[in-house]
Amino acid sequence: MLYEQDKKDYYGFNDDFFVVSDAKPIADSNIYLRRTKLATLAGLKIIRIHDFRHSCASLLINKGANIQVVAKYLGHTKIEETLKTYSHLFISTLDEIINVIDTLEDNKTDD
Repeated sequence: MLYEQDKKDYYGFNDDFFVVSDAKPIADSNIYLRRTKLATLAGLKIIRIHDFRHSCASLLINKGANIQVVAKYLGHTKIEETLKTYSHLFISTLDEIINVIDTLEDNKTDD
């Protein structure tokens, strides 16, 4: 089993860089500068880099992505962590389920 430092060395993790796919590492300062520049040019509020992660997860869930896949994509070891963090997004899904059940009941009475 790899220890935490071994994992960082093996996977090329470093606190000062982000690695995207097989590309060369990008210094975190470049990401912050690019985010600030592009948000300012677009007239958008500047959000934390971590908020992009939440936005991505929220979009995936709202588009119907499998929660287990989203959890894996986010690197959560337990699906409960993902469900706890994003449970508020499933309220509309619950409403949809109730509508389906109501529709089934309506169809049953029509017969």
